[in-house]
Amino acid sequence: MAFHQLGGAMSEMTDNPLSLLIDLERCIGCKSCEAACKQSNALGPHTYRNRVMWYGEEEKEAEPFLPSILDFLTVTCQQCERPACLRACPVTPKAISKDPETGVVQINEDRCTGCGECAVACPYGAIGYNAEKHHAVKCDLCAHRRAEGDGPACASVCPTTAIQFGHRDEHLAKAEEEGRTVLDTDHFLQKPATVYFTRQDEKDRSATAVPKLMADDRVRKNLNADSLHGTYDKPTREKAEEAPATKHKGGCNICFNACPITYELRDGQITNIYGTKEDPIFKGRICPKSQMTLQMYNNPDRLLKPLKRVGERGSGTFKEISWQQALDEIASKLIELREEFGAESLAIQAGTRTGMLNIMGAVPMFADLWGTPNVAATEPFCDLGKVVSLELTQGSTMLANVYTPEDIGSAQMYVYIGDNQAETRPVNFGLVNNWRLENKAKMVVVDPRQTVTATKADTWLPIRPGTDMALGLAMIHHILSNGLEDKRFCDTWMAGFTEWRDFIFAKGYDADWAAKITDISADMIRSLAEEIATVDGCMIFLSRGINQHVNSAQTNRTYLFLAAITGNYGRPGGGYFNVTSEPDWKSPVIPENRKPARRPAISKNPAAWVEAMLGEDRYPIKALITGNNPMGQWPDLNKARRAVKALDLVVHMDLFRNATSDHADYVLPMASGIEKGGTSRFAEDRRIVWNDKLVDPPGEARSDHWFWIELGKRMGFEDVLEERFKDPRVLWDEVLRPNTPALNGISTERLLAQPSRWMRMPVKNEGDVPPDTLYQEGTTAFEAPEGHRFPTPSGKLEFFNDALEQRFAEMGLSALPEFYTEKASAHLAPTLQYGEDEVVSSFFHTDAFVKPGALVEAQAPVASEFDMELVTGRPPAPHFHSWTHYFWQAQEMWPQMYCQIHPKKADSLGVADGDHVTVRTANGALTVRAWRYSGIRENAIFIPIGWDEQQPYHPSEPLNQLVGLALDPISQQPNLKLHMCTVKKA
Repeated sequence: MAFHQLGGAMSEMTDNPLSLLIDLERCIGCKSCEAACKQSNALGPHTYRNRVMWYGEEEKEAEPFLPSILDFLTVTCQQCERPACLRACPVTPKAISKDPETGVVQINEDRCTGCGECAVACPYGAIGYNAEKHHAVKCDLCAHRRAEGDGPACASVCPTTAIQFGHRDEHLAKAEEEGRTVLDTDHFLQKPATVYFTRQDEKDRSATAVPKLMADDRVRKNLNADSLHGTYDKPTREKAEEAPATKHKGGCNICFNACPITYELRDGQITNIYGTKEDPIFKGRICPKSQMTLQMYNNPDRLLKPLKRVGERGSGTFKEISWQQALDEIASKLIELREEFGAESLAIQAGTRTGMLNIMGAVPMFADLWGTPNVAATEPFCDLGKVVSLELTQGSTMLANVYTPEDIGSAQMYVYIGDNQAETRPVNFGLVNNWRLENKAKMVVVDPRQTVTATKADTWLPIRPGTDMALGLAMIHHILSNGLEDKRFCDTWMAGFTEWRDFIFAKGYDADWAAKITDISADMIRSLAEEIATVDGCMIFLSRGINQHVNSAQTNRTYLFLAAITGNYGRPGGGYFNVTSEPDWKSPVIPENRKPARRPAISKNPAAWVEAMLGEDRYPIKALITGNNPMGQWPDLNKARRAVKALDLVVHMDLFRNATSDHADYVLPMASGIEKGGTSRFAEDRRIVWNDKLVDPPGEARSDHWFWIELGKRMGFEDVLEERFKDPRVLWDEVLRPNTPALNGISTERLLAQPSRWMRMPVKNEGDVPPDTLYQEGTTAFEAPEGHRFPTPSGKLEFFNDALEQRFAEMGLSALPEFYTEKASAHLAPTLQYGEDEVVSSFFHTDAFVKPGALVEAQAPVASEFDMELVTGRPPAPHFHSWTHYFWQAQEMWPQMYCQIHPKKADSLGVADGDHVTVRTANGALTVRAWRYSGIRENAIFIPIGWDEQQPYHPSEPLNQLVGLALDPISQQPNLKLHMCTVKKA
């Protein structure tokens, strides 16, 4: 023990205080710790006990082998042995004390006068201020949680385990054991207890500049306690203690990660959301979005009653009406339109927010009974290229690998191509990054910009957007040319291997060819190919950066082929991964005599419905019922908005008013998550998580499937869309589960019996054990004939045969991997030219018209004012599409829409960090704030999705008014990732 003079008295202090370990190699800046701290301590806007800072260095050149120019630092109380805050406190007796046994520095908030002396004295900037209650706040390592046997909230949720809790000596011992360097933070002679591990690569890190986008608190001016109606402090700790808590297991329903979470309820109201610490895989780790759904369930901006438009469409003027009136009038108008234009004149888009019970249950049942083929969810925008490719190649949409130490955790290499997993699925990335560090595996990221994922990689390759297929083909060429392929796998398990090999050789798709197209050196391409081919297990992660291009299906097939020839298929630690994983859905059974005859769909992609909405297609679309935000999300948005304005009926179902609401005739309040019950979205590792209905939805909000059942009654469908299907358990157990074999053995009873409420598919029978890695040698694939390793007709991975070639030929293409890309790169490589005549595609389970394409050889460069590549994608971890923009804390973390631009380009435009710039394409213009960032190609800019004009805190015109409409002929996936643009200082 040591003795120290504190506040005028000699105090005996521990030599081994409690402390946090913060590992900078693991931190991804997701701000989950911020969310946990605010929730656990009932902190409102502008009040912090911890903060995650992002640091950049715009003067550095970001190249593959140079240091990361983006780093993250968690700023929190250091629990100093000689705390300056305590010594500075002028109150008698002092409002700040130090626990002699734990070493924790605490503030007595009742005694504190809010003078601010401690904040001035703290050299670490770790003291916050509660403006509502007028006192200082700081981290006390969650004293209230420690009193109940739990650790600090930040450490409990951290998706990457970058924050760990224990005694300082334990952290120092860990550093010695793992050979880690402890950052020297004692420049002020305070003897801080908090331990920071430095980054492992020992590179010079001079990233010190905080981007103006994040440093300017003025942009958060719309966040104030009065406007939030107290949602941030429900409950305060005092109020929480008044009522007993009940805890319920379930899953997050925001994104496709489906993280296991625990809901805390008091007096029938949800009061806290935690990670499920008992979960064997995730162990309580969750991202900020999961926690901030507390602000979805308790939100003053929720829609509460049905609304009917009373002004011009687009005016945003509505009156409240009853559900009965809304349903009666919608039904009456639909019947009228069907009589005049046919049942196909109704189009339905069900967003993923609406839930799987709705998307795969109620909606297709209603559509089949009504007779419209024009039905879609978000799959055509997100991953239809992957879905089609998996069905063609392996006969199933279920991905092989799972997040366990024995499977993905055993890989010796992780390659991310067009996948920013650290920001889109932080918990999964945390698992991968930990396995990388523990096993000394290599990580490579291929992306036009240095994403957060890339900051943790050994190598970052800034590829030209839309040319990933060329990279894949060149790696295949190099591997086959040098005999590096897994010959046994190629000969035994690949149908069409010889045809692909001979074609790739004949076309000369080698590294030198690809280098000119991709902007990645031939040596780097060869080196990456050799590493993938020779390591013992490589996981290849793809995502929207691959899917959202006009070569989506062919690029996915190329990387399936790459995984296969290197033996990284159907084995632990090696595989192709592309979010999400689906169970080979089968449509609900509708009696044949109840199905009206119907024409093929106008398009599999809803964005291509606009011509029919404008009366310029085979038949008209006159009505749209949507459960997402198409007026913020569809490409060629200006034309799409004109098309929607031309409709006779628009019904919008959502949680909040957004850009689509203003274009609707009826806006309906919907329930979400535990307000209605049902499954989460299906995760990429084949997990299904069940949520029971735990709380009542606000106002008159209803579940989406409730709406379709009620609307069905008015159409005479009640004998099929039965009243009892409003119960989510009945709908799952009696409709979705029996119709899809992979789900047959996953009843709600069995889901609820699981400790974390999740199971992996496929499971045929109730007693079957859910599988881990699929398609392993010596096994028979699910529902396949005995001995078929893959559920294809041949039992092999199928890349080429005569029937497949015929199907591709109908689309103007070949089943062989002939490279083409976006028109933005027409001077480098072949591109698509669409025909005028449409054909019915054979690549989908229901008939849909598509326009075939023909390849046009590379053209000579044409002078154009559009001299920069516009790259789009997801924003940082706190946001997911538009709903998080109604969560005040997500807005506090990432308030404004922005544009990442390289400093060299910014200098040429006279643009300083934080300035506004106007970005213009052939489709429209948008003004956003500039973030000077060296981690992006010099001739590219990046703008994230998710913002629209109707959001309450920081509205912005949507990104997709810059984006045109061009579709992959095979999958109907649109190009959302590459458009040429020009940038000017606003």
